[in-house]
Amino acid sequence: MRLVFGPEDMEEYSSARDRLRLRIVAWARRRGMEVEPTLVAAALDHKHGVDGRLGHWTRAHVADALAVWFPRTVALLEDDRDAVPAALHALIGFLAEHDWLDSRSAPAAELHAQVEDSTPALHDALDDERNHDLGTFWAVQMLRHGVPTADPVAVARFLADVDRGALSVDRDALAEITRRHDGGPDHPTGPDLPPVLLPGAAQMLAAADSSVALARLRAFTRWVRAGRAVTREGRLLLGDARAVADALDLDHFSRARARTSDDLPEITLLLHWARQARFVRVTGGRLVQVKNAAPLLSRPIEMWRRAFEAVGRIGDHFGGSDVFGAPSLFGMSLGEAFPVLLQLLYAEGGDAIPVERFHRAVREAVNERMGCVVDDLAGDVEQRLWRRDVTALLDALELLGAVHLTESLDTDDHEELAELAGRDDPDPTWVALTPIGLWAVHEMLVDAGVHAPLVGELADEDVEYVCVRMIRARPEVADAELAAWVRARPGRAAAQELMRFLERAEDPRHRELALRALARTGAPGRERPRRAGHRPAGSGGYGPGPRVECDARTRP
Repeated sequence: MRLVFGPEDMEEYSSARDRLRLRIVAWARRRGMEVEPTLVAAALDHKHGVDGRLGHWTRAHVADALAVWFPRTVALLEDDRDAVPAALHALIGFLAEHDWLDSRSAPAAELHAQVEDSTPALHDALDDERNHDLGTFWAVQMLRHGVPTADPVAVARFLADVDRGALSVDRDALAEITRRHDGGPDHPTGPDLPPVLLPGAAQMLAAADSSVALARLRAFTRWVRAGRAVTREGRLLLGDARAVADALDLDHFSRARARTSDDLPEITLLLHWARQARFVRVTGGRLVQVKNAAPLLSRPIEMWRRAFEAVGRIGDHFGGSDVFGAPSLFGMSLGEAFPVLLQLLYAEGGDAIPVERFHRAVREAVNERMGCVVDDLAGDVEQRLWRRDVTALLDALELLGAVHLTESLDTDDHEELAELAGRDDPDPTWVALTPIGLWAVHEMLVDAGVHAPLVGELADEDVEYVCVRMIRARPEVADAELAAWVRARPGRAAAQELMRFLERAEDPRHRELALRALARTGAPGRERPRRAGHRPAGSGGYGPGPRVECDARTRP
């Protein structure tokens, strides 16, 4: 029986909830307890919505369920109130008897006590209709008036009666609930990011030292020295631009025919990149070094991070035109879309994603912002300009060493990318963060107050939760996380917890991860769960898992 679910596991959760509900109700009835199945399911839905961990219960979880969640989201009449704590008692008792409360849960006795302590708060909250959400408010009104909620004609007739005053409802409570509903969610949540394995200092130093863009920015900053004359618009004079292009071996095909420094796109990019990174600045008609940037020239990692953070601020100078800085065909500038790209890449932990996934994410974000489909209004020329500027951005990131770019020539990939892009000529590029790029995005997220976990932060968690979080992680990340989890438990505790989990684990991927962790514990060969005879996943049986065999020689 699986007890931990991610946001994308809705189908698996729905199946597990139905099975668990049936088992809890049957367990309760064998003990003479009358339990309402829908309220057991509601309690499971509450825990799934909180953190996806059906076996993780603390006193705070119980108190919140009774005092806040049930009154707000479940339509209950006066006669239904006592059934809510009964459902929670049955749920807690079932999990405790089967040893399915996870290692971070409160003891069952404390949870049962909290149910008793919070029951008065449940009744108080139900007495005040302002504690309902909008859907629950109307569901309660219809239940009171005997309106079958599955009959749209009856519901429409009921609402019409309310509108004309034939039926009374608490208008003040409804007004407050509506204001709260229109204000959006009470607790907006950020992205659920996976743990990542960051590079060491030596690896980052080597990456920064080998960065082509960083070498150019360092050379350009040193070339500026005490100052270079610039035009009123802040451009380099043509002679200086040609001189630095020759010194850095850039703009090979543009130097001879350039009429202004703007005709040297690589130097133009370098100038604006250095300005946005605060290596140089314009003052009194001259381009000069920023004083506090001078020490960074000999500190590669710090200089690299500043250059990376400046990429999103460079503006319209990537493609050597002014198109880049204007809002794109989607109503979003590329500078505004840059964090979307970084978040997509970071969530993959270093694995590659197709650039078309970024394009789609931007389209969906703008459509949601505008409340309608707007990207179809763009013409092909506008789309090509947007894609050209995205390509220039990715090239700059690759030049810095923050990303790695590849192209897929596979026919199947082309068909999938075409469907993702909604066009016959999708971009075949795949992009992944390099180790130093992963580190830089992690630093940006932390500075922004986003929780970006590192490997080892799950060491105190229940093993099933670790397995679910590691299911899509890179192998080296999963192995490091499992190793940290085993090290955090003394003696035989890790092996014992793994064996208990393997008795009920059905997902082959979870079992594989648990067995890899078990191999690190030094458990004796042919150790097995306490019970035997597990039916295969999907057979409908509720027995324990199959015999677990591992050879102690496989441990590191």
